[in-house]
Amino acid sequence: MGDPLEAKSGTVGKKTVKASIWLLTGVFYSRLANLAMIIILARILVPADFGLVALGTTLLTILLAVTDLSLANALIHHKEPTKADFDTAFTLSGIRGAILALIMIVSGFVMADIYQDPRLIGVCAGLSTRPLLNGLRSPNFVRYAIDLDFKTISISEALEYTAQLIVSVAVAFVTQSYWAIVAGAVAASVSGIITSYYYSPYRPGFSVASWRKIIGFSIWLTFNQFVSIVGNRFDNFIAGGVLGVATFGAYSVGNNISQMITQSATQPLERVLFPSFAKMTGDKRRLAEAYQKSQASLFAIGMPLGVGLALVADPFVYLMLGPNWTVAVEVIRFIAPVLGIQIVFGPANALAYAVGATRQLFNRGMVLLLLRVPIVILGLYFYGLTGLLVARTISGGIFLSMANFYLIRSLTGLSTWQQLTVTWRSWLSGAAMVGIVLAADSFMGPIKSTMQASIALVVMCLLGAIVYCAVHAVLWILGGKSSIGIESEVVKILKRMLHVVQNRRGKFA
Repeated sequence: MGDPLEAKSGTVGKKTVKASIWLLTGVFYSRLANLAMIIILARILVPADFGLVALGTTLLTILLAVTDLSLANALIHHKEPTKADFDTAFTLSGIRGAILALIMIVSGFVMADIYQDPRLIGVCAGLSTRPLLNGLRSPNFVRYAIDLDFKTISISEALEYTAQLIVSVAVAFVTQSYWAIVAGAVAASVSGIITSYYYSPYRPGFSVASWRKIIGFSIWLTFNQFVSIVGNRFDNFIAGGVLGVATFGAYSVGNNISQMITQSATQPLERVLFPSFAKMTGDKRRLAEAYQKSQASLFAIGMPLGVGLALVADPFVYLMLGPNWTVAVEVIRFIAPVLGIQIVFGPANALAYAVGATRQLFNRGMVLLLLRVPIVILGLYFYGLTGLLVARTISGGIFLSMANFYLIRSLTGLSTWQQLTVTWRSWLSGAAMVGIVLAADSFMGPIKSTMQASIALVVMCLLGAIVYCAVHAVLWILGGKSSIGIESEVVKILKRMLHVVQNRRGKFA
């Protein structure tokens, strides 16, 4: 008879792969829709419009982090939540949403006075509907994540981004104002609450019977979210005043594009990895091996996305946003590579959630906050935008890496060297990609037209992708075809596809 543990492991592995494919597909569409929205709006609106809404969005993001109870993660962690757990999550989420909506409305008047821009009153009032609506979503929807059934989750999120795209573009054409961005955000929340009840019917029940059970898990996650978001977003408030709303708007767009493209590979898989890791917490060896596999695979995708985006930033921005967004080019060149390289630690949060090490996440966030705040303030104050970007590179590249190496070692026992060696093929392939793209860029010269930008972008992307994939494959073969890495998974998928094709041919033969 076979080992039941191995059989269970295989089932979890198959579910994880299937869930990953669905989430990647969904997130690819969602990111594409979001990117399309930014590109279209950038042609209609001005950078100051983006900067204005970014100030309101930054406030909302920080407020959400300060009060984040991680209710969904708490339900996943407990594996078999009861009706009382769902009612408690719904009640706490609704109360939180109502309080945040009120705070946003009041804060709008305060921000309007600080930045001497009365438009912020309306922006904050419009954005206040987001936490209110999101707080009333069906808590039953989390069951899809518990069961690793991410097909419905992907469809729901795709519908949200579709609604945001359609509404924002329509309002932009009619009003040609910042209200387009606000309207799109509200439309996404409306779509989210509708789909949550459509796919997961739930009769609202008001209860706090399980609050200790839920808060006991999520309290340190709340603290971690607070210090992480404050550390990552506090500079937005300062930059908005120091750089001016227009420059800050271009900075915000460049930053958002960098995040969208580089995190397309990590965010969905992190959501899959949490419940997958949670099923392996009883076997530390398997857990460490699963972490390394996910780490190598994520880095193989994310690193070339981040570094590659920085390499093609000039033709990309010229073609997608227009020639008046040069600030966004500089932002992408600094931020995208850092975000891409940090993907090597993409599974870290999921691992910490799975083993219940939420306090360690908070400790990491607090250390990073204390290190990041002073260098960002000094960089922004003395050197403006360039100083801010350099400070973010140092804090996100060096400080965050050191903190994550230590966190993973404490959770899995994997040394820094063990964490690095699983990605060596990606580093060498990335270096080859950088060389060929820089050579192509120097050959084509500066971008002066849309046609030139189009040709440069296509040529540089194709050359970079071909060289990266080819070198990666050769190194994998020469290295003994390691099972740790994305190559083995790609080969398995290709074999399955070939097997399906052969079976179909056999039926018609």
